[in-house]
Amino acid sequence: MHVTSISTSVKFGLRFVGIWPGLPYGTFTWFMYMTSLVVIMYFEYVYIFDHFDVDNISNLIDALSITLACSSGFLKLISLWSHRRIFYDILLAMDEDWSDVLGRDRTVLRIMSSNANLSRHFSNVLISINATAAICYSASSFSRHSAGPEENVNNSLKVLPLKMQFPFEVNASPLFELLAVAQFLHVVSIASLVAMINCLIITLVLHVSGQIDILRRELLAVYCDEDSQRDSIVSDIRLLITRHQRIITFSDNIEELYSDIALMQFLSNTVVICCIGFTIISSLAKDGATIVLLKSAVFYVAVTLEAFIFCFVGEYLSAKSKSIGDAVYESLWYKLAPAECRILLFVILRSQKRLTITAGNIIDLSLEGFTSVMKASASYMSVLHAMY
Repeated sequence: MHVTSISTSVKFGLRFVGIWPGLPYGTFTWFMYMTSLVVIMYFEYVYIFDHFDVDNISNLIDALSITLACSSGFLKLISLWSHRRIFYDILLAMDEDWSDVLGRDRTVLRIMSSNANLSRHFSNVLISINATAAICYSASSFSRHSAGPEENVNNSLKVLPLKMQFPFEVNASPLFELLAVAQFLHVVSIASLVAMINCLIITLVLHVSGQIDILRRELLAVYCDEDSQRDSIVSDIRLLITRHQRIITFSDNIEELYSDIALMQFLSNTVVICCIGFTIISSLAKDGATIVLLKSAVFYVAVTLEAFIFCFVGEYLSAKSKSIGDAVYESLWYKLAPAECRILLFVILRSQKRLTITAGNIIDLSLEGFTSVMKASASYMSVLHAMY
C-alpha cells in the first residue's frame, strides 16, 4: 500500500501499536501494548483512590490529570482498533486517489502534493510538541532528587515521574531507576501515540480537502471548451458527480472512524484542562512553583492544542464542502441545455448538506465547540479554586 499523504512518523506509530494493515503479528503487538497500558493505569488509579484527600486536593488533581490523559489515549486506541476495517477502507481510497493522479495533469498532482506536504509538517510539529510535553513532565520529577548529597542519602525524596501506588518498596536501587525509565518511556510513547491519532485526522481531512479543490477546479473548467460535444460534456458531468460521491463516502468514513474518539476528546479535554489549570494556579503561591510550571505549562498547551485540532478540522471540512456548490454556480452552467443544468442542481443541493465530523453523533466539531470546552474548563477550575 502506497499512501503518500501519511507521514513516516504516523506510519511508525500505527505500526508500533499493530494497527497498520498487513503487519505480521499485528494483533499480538496491539494486545501486548494495550496490556501494558492496563497494568500502568491500574497502579495509577490505585494511587488516586489511596490518596483521595480533599485537604490535599492539589496532589490529587495533579495525579488525576495525567491519569485521565493516559486513559483517554487508551480508549482512543481501542476505538481506532475496533474501527480498523473502516481505516483500511480509507487507506485504500487514498491509495486509489494517488494512483489516479498519474493519468491526470500536473496541476492535480501539485494540489495533492501540497496537501500531503502540509500534513507531514503538521504531523512532525504536533508529535514533537506532545513528546516535549511528556519529557518536561517527567524531567520535573527527576529534578526533585538530582541535586545535593543530602538528598541522595535520603531515599524518601525519590519521586517517580508518574504517581503510582505499588504493593512493594520502590525506593531501593536499581528498582527505582528501572521503574523511572519505564514510566518515562510510557509517558513519551502514549503522548506520541495520542499526537499520532490527532495527526491522522489532520491528514485525512487535508486529503479530502485536496480532492474537493480538484473537483472545484474541474467543475470550473469542464465548460470552457465551446467546441466540446454535448455527449462529452454530459459524460464529464457524470464523472464529476461520481467523484463528488467518492468525497462524500470518504468523509462519512472519517466521521465513523473519529466520532467516538472526538467524544472522548471533548470529555477528557474539559476535565484535564481544568485540572492542569488548577494545578498551575494553586502552585503560584507555593515554593517550587518553577518546577510545577515546567511540568504543567507545556502539558497544558499540548492538551489545549488537541481540543483545538479536532474542532478546527471539523470546521475546515464543513467550509470546504460548501465551496462545491459555489463552484457549480460559478461555472458556465448558463451555456448548457436546461436538461443538463438540472443535473447540476443535484450537486448544488447535495453540497448544501455540509460534510462534518461529530462528537459521538451529538454535536458537530467546530470552533464554537472549542470555545465551549474552554469555557466549561474555566468554570470548573474556578469552582475548584474556590473550594481550595
